Amino acid sequence: MVQSKQTTDLNWSITFLCWLIASVSTLGSLFFSEIMEFPPCALCWYQRVFMFPLVFILLAGLFPHDKNIVRYILPLALAG
Repeated sequence: MVQSKQTTDLNWSITFLCWLIASVSTLGSLFFSEIMEFPPCALCWYQRVFMFPLVFILLAGLFPHDKNIVRYILPLALAG
């Protein structure tokens, strides 16, 4: 079966939205810990370990769009 262009565009948009959310979360987390100097709790460290790589994995999956990106990011998202 051939995917339509509209479905491919929607999948790319969803991947981009996920990358945007991961990027804002990462930058916000770094802002509060490094600029505002709030110490993160132990559970926050575990969440960061799984959230920070999502920014790079999602970006690598956007160009060119990898339709199987869910295989890479879902385990990290669920663990985080």
